[in-house]
Amino acid sequence: MQKPLDQRRFIWIIDDADKIVHVNDDWLVFAQENTAPQLTASVVLDQHIWRFIQGQETSYLYRQIFRRVRAGKSPVTFPFRCDSPDCRRFMEMELALLPGDAIQFTAHMLREEWRDPVDLLDAPRDRSGEFLKICSWCKKINIPGQGWGEIETAIAALDLFGHHPMPRMTHTICDSCRGALRLELPQESGEQLNSD
Repeated sequence: MQKPLDQRRFIWIIDDADKIVHVNDDWLVFAQENTAPQLTASVVLDQHIWRFIQGQETSYLYRQIFRRVRAGKSPVTFPFRCDSPDCRRFMEMELALLPGDAIQFTAHMLREEWRDPVDLLDAPRDRSGEFLKICSWCKKINIPGQGWGEIETAIAALDLFGHHPMPRMTHTICDSCRGALRLELPQESGEQLNSD
């Protein structure tokens, strides 16, 4: 039976120094529901957002986006994924400028695809010293020699069924998502949308 689409709006705000100054109740409940119960208001408020963004390239891209929003190119909207072990979540994010160079993030669900649980995304699992690259935006995995693929494809290609412990995940951005962001954030002369 199809579950109804999650209609909540997940909102958080950073100030001009990139510190988190507000998270709404829906955001807090979502964190509790999704293997991040440690992300309470007392833990996240007054912390720099960079503490919670993983990957050098992902951080770089968010800095680019923040700079454009604060330059008056607001709002900026882009799709992203926020998957759990048993669900692919296709979402949309909007960043809007508030007074005093604060930025409001609003995320909402576009669609959900339920699946059998995927151990690779189970955060509490023991991890090996191996690393796999995962795109922060679309959640595809870089399969060496094959390119980017859905997590189930990566598990089969890398023979990770029943693999204990699972590899660690390192966050980056795939070529397809980088290209989509280039379209959303037209480049000014001399700028590049990557950290190479």
